[in-house]
Order: sequence, then structure tokens, then C-alpha cells
Amino acid sequence: MFSYLRNGDIHNGIKGLTNLPGLFTSDGDKIKYALLNHSTAMRTNISKGGPIFQGIRQCEAEIEKLMSRNNQLPSMAANAAASAAATRLSSPFSDNDIRIDNAALAVIMAKELAFLNRTIQMITLIANRYNEEQEDLTWGHDDDSDDDDGDDGADLEYGCGTPLQRSQSHDNPPAATATATATATAAANQLATTFLIASGRLMQRFNGLCELVGTNVILVNAMTTRDQPHSSAANMGEQLAAQSLVVSDIFLHFEKFDAEHRDPVVHAFLELRDISVYACKIMSMFAFSNLFRLTAGTDFDIYQPEDAIFTQGRDYCINPISSSSSSSSRDRERLACVSSVL
Repeated sequence: MFSYLRNGDIHNGIKGLTNLPGLFTSDGDKIKYALLNHSTAMRTNISKGGPIFQGIRQCEAEIEKLMSRNNQLPSMAANAAASAAATRLSSPFSDNDIRIDNAALAVIMAKELAFLNRTIQMITLIANRYNEEQEDLTWGHDDDSDDDDGDDGADLEYGCGTPLQRSQSHDNPPAATATATATATAAANQLATTFLIASGRLMQRFNGLCELVGTNVILVNAMTTRDQPHSSAANMGEQLAAQSLVVSDIFLHFEKFDAEHRDPVVHAFLELRDISVYACKIMSMFAFSNLFRLTAGTDFDIYQPEDAIFTQGRDYCINPISSSSSSSSRDRERLACVSSVL
């Protein structure tokens, strides 16, 4: 979001917003102010661990506190019921203040979805590459053991050595060392599997969030995916067109809920926050496990969490464990941390 505020063509973006139903060119300055105010307030609130909507909209802030206090979020059925009730009780676009805020919230949600989507894609890439790396290591050990067995058999068959001579020239590792190696390998393999599961569940929740705000993951992907054969101008045009559709979808969805039925809007931002937190925890474990090296040569080798609202206030660096700790114990601790996300 903040990358867009700093470098994006915010004037043309807001001009496009004023073409949405119920908005006019004269609303441009109000939308710009709401966009800057809401983005800054959300970042401050999240960094301090406060309610997302504190200092933004009082109604949403109270709903958020109530939801957090009861530790309960509305279901999709409840969202649909609230939408139907809002449609019956009042017509859309009747409250100008809500309409302006909905436009700003739609842009914020769209931009945060795009950033979160890239984050989850990066997590998926690292998880897959790490799993492949562990599989290669496992197969490599298996091949080495097979070669050794084959050599022993050949030596004995052709009289080139005896079991005693082989044991003298190739000292076998102690049983404790072999057990420790096997344990470390098993822990690393389990960690790789856990990362794969975590990435899959993150994507599943992300797809649900896209549906929750009235858009779809295909459009969100189009906001962030670049087709290499195309020119930069063509890529940018396609991304802006997809972004316009996503913002429009979210705005029209938020407009279904009047001042008395804002629970679904709050729910969407709480879900965005929770998924972002889970993604941040996985990224922390990647940093701790030195796995960002697996992004070398890809579009993900530069990652700037400060560009987003919902990554603020979350630690990306974990103090390294003392070097006296064994590799297997470090893997077990990493596994415990990642498992807490699932």
C-alpha cells in the first residue's frame, strides 16, 4: 500500500475511483484524504497491537472490539444475511461518508491483497524448493550407501579384499553419529513437509479472503503477475486494468453494507490481518532457517515488507540459537514454531 502512495500514480487512480457508482469527480480530494489517513492509522494501530479501525470509523472499531472480545467472526452465511438485510433496509450509495470510506478501504484491501498474494507465492516457491533440496539430499545419501554396498560385494567376490581389510580402510561411523544424522535428516524432511502444508493452507485461506471481499484470486494474480514476453508498458497496462476491476469488485461489495451492517467489512480486514500474521511467521522461520537463498535468480529475491500495512509490528528476524545447539534440535525448534501456525 505504501509503495503505491509513494510511487504510484495516485491522482489517476483516484480519478478512476470517481467513476464508480455513486462517486463523482468532486469526491476526489475526500477519497485521497481518506486513503492517506486510513492507511497511516491502520499501520499505527497494527504496530501497537490495537484495533484496525481505531481512529478511522467508530462503528467498525466497536464491532471489531466486540468480535475480538468474543473471539468470534461471522460466518459466510452471516455475511450473506447482513448483505440482504442492508439491501432491504437501505439503498446503496445513500451515505456519502460511508461511500468515500468504502472507496478508500477498497483500494487498501486491493493493494494489501496484491502484496499478500506475492508473499504467499514467495512462501510457496521457497517451500517447494526446500522440499526438493531435501529430497535430493535424501536420494544422494541412498545412492552413496548403495555404491558402498556394491563395492563391498565386488571386492569380496573377486578376492580383492576381506571384511577385515575393508573395516580397517573404511572406518564405520559410530552408531551414535549415524543415529544423530538420521534424526537430523528426518527433522529436516519433516520441516520441509510442514512448510509445504503451511503454504497450501495459506493459499487456501487467501482464496477464501478474495471471495469474502467479492473478488477472485485470478484478478488478484493479474495485478501482480508479469508476462515476460510482453513489453513493460503492456504489463503495466494489464496490471492496472486488473487492479481497477479488483477495486471495483471490493467497493461494490462494501457498498452493500450500510452503517448498521458493517460486520462483514470488519471481518474481511480481520481475516486479512490474520493471514498476514501467519505469512509473517512463516517468513520469519525462512529467515531463521536461511532459506531466502532459494529465491536467488527469481522475481522474489527482493522483498520489502515495509511497503504493506499488515506486515508492520511483526518481527521478521529471530535471534539465532546458540551454536552449541545441535542441528537436529534447531530443526525441531523450527518445526515447533511453524506447526504453531497451522
